[in-house]
Order: sequence, then structure tokens, then C-alpha cells
Amino acid sequence: MSERGSMLPYLGALILIGLIVLGLALDVALLAATYREASFAADAGAEAGAARLETEAAYGGSTRLDRRLAIDTARAAALAARPRSNRTAVATTDGASICVEVTDHFQPRILGSVGVGTEGVTVRACAVPRKG
Repeated sequence: MSERGSMLPYLGALILIGLIVLGLALDVALLAATYREASFAADAGAEAGAARLETEAAYGGSTRLDRRLAIDTARAAALAARPRSNRTAVATTDGASICVEVTDHFQPRILGSVGVGTEGVTVRACAVPRKG
């Protein structure tokens, strides 16, 4: 009985498993990059919005946000920070702080080929205005 080629099925299965693991690692890395980009955008938006103080607050009064201007600035900054076509940003303020919630969409490469759809990655960042 000849044993020539008996390792070929095992080698083929090992290569297939290695490619699947490599693909999953790529998807996890891309998901982490999407989260990092959304986090950066939320931080940038919150910091930009926190810089929008009411006029009297900017010149020695209390540190209060100009609500409308802070929300508009925060949202625009979050969308402009490393822009993505499918990014959404929502800014809210209570007058003392501003929070920005950014949602980016992640399309898995390998898992997408087996039916896993687009996932939303949502990150929230808040900032408080400070004078200094």
C-alpha cells in the first residue's frame, strides 16, 4: 500500500484554515480601525463644540456654551475629521457640556462573503468648556 500523497488532504485543510483565520484577523483589524476613526471624529467634534462659548463667557464671565453654535460646530467638526461618506454625527448639549455621538458603518470583508452585513460602530465623546 503506497502512502504517497497522504499528507496532501491535511496540508490543504491546514492552508484553508489558515486563510480563514487570516481573513477573520483582517476583519477584526478593520473593525478596530473603524472604531478608532469614529472615536477620533467624536473627540474632535466635542472639543470643537466646547470651544464655542457665549460672548460674555469668553471675556471673563462664566463658561457657558452658545448652544446652537456649539451643536453646529461640533457636528461639522465630527463630520470633517477624517471624513467618511457613511458617517453620521449627532451633537447635544445641556449648556455646561457638549456630547457628540458618531456612527460609522463597517462592512466586513471576509465575513461579508458568508452573509454578515454592514455593522454600525457608534462612539460617544463629551467635552466641558474651560478657560485658560
